[in-house]
Amino acid sequence: MTAMWKGSGAKPPLAARINPRWSDEEIPRNVVADLAMRPRLHPHIITFANEKGGVGKSTLAFHVAVALAHVGQQVVAVDLDRRQRTLERGLTYREGTANNLGIRLPTPQFAVLEQPSTASLFQTINRLGGDADFVILDAAGSDSAIFRRAVALADTLVTPVNASFLDLELLGHLNPVSGVPERAGCFGQTVASLREERLTQEMGPIEWIVVKNRVRSAEKRHISRVDDALERLSIAHDFRIGQGLTERVAFRELFQFGLTHLDLGLIPDMIRPHESSRKEIASLLDDLNLSFDKRVHTSVSNRPAARVLRRTRQDFRAAISNAL
Repeated sequence: MTAMWKGSGAKPPLAARINPRWSDEEIPRNVVADLAMRPRLHPHIITFANEKGGVGKSTLAFHVAVALAHVGQQVVAVDLDRRQRTLERGLTYREGTANNLGIRLPTPQFAVLEQPSTASLFQTINRLGGDADFVILDAAGSDSAIFRRAVALADTLVTPVNASFLDLELLGHLNPVSGVPERAGCFGQTVASLREERLTQEMGPIEWIVVKNRVRSAEKRHISRVDDALERLSIAHDFRIGQGLTERVAFRELFQFGLTHLDLGLIPDMIRPHESSRKEIASLLDDLNLSFDKRVHTSVSNRPAARVLRRTRQDFRAAISNAL
């Protein structure tokens, strides 16, 4: 389909001039208008998005969803990646662990968005809990119509990046000699266009937080250069910088049980949780600067407890201890 502004002598919309990927149907005005015409969603929406895979979006989304449930918030988690389904798998494992151990774990209501449409997304959120405190959206690592809508819906947009200049290129380009930001990267352009359009259509601002995630022990000079570049980009593109989770074996191993270090104190006879890991999760939540009142958690799995042999529970508990 040819855009209305093509061949008419009129200038194309600003977003289309900045970001040529926007088609006539997908310019920011139409994306945001599609959302604005629907009944307002009342929960605070946190979208985890980046146009690059392997940066830990689902891991962070999982930990934030669980951390919010731990402080008594009603949380809905929607996995928008219907192929990998990483967030859904983690929360399904969590329910299985709770049943196998006969314990109650604070758990978000969750689902995968099987039909990638705006209507289906709104229906899924309202079905799981339209009166929830928070909605977590875990977007797939590639541009698409539903990806753009997930970004445009966000009250808080969280973008994980690795300590790599390759990852920073998606946010913005830096002059390799002077270090001065020159232009937005492909994802940076998308975010800027949608933020501007949300304000134009009076849907409120998107607070953008870029989280340096999966930091490994590396040369200090390299990390320092990445930090400096990220600071320059944050000023140029109006985002805050947060700290994610380090590359710990325990974070990866606990995921197969659907657990975080916040959960270990709820499991009888479990080894002492790593305090440094608990602090990382708490710092991540603090960096998001969310407003909520801590309550006794009520978001627990509503499935009936499974009848499990004592030996099975002992073996399951031992497997978790070995993972740590």
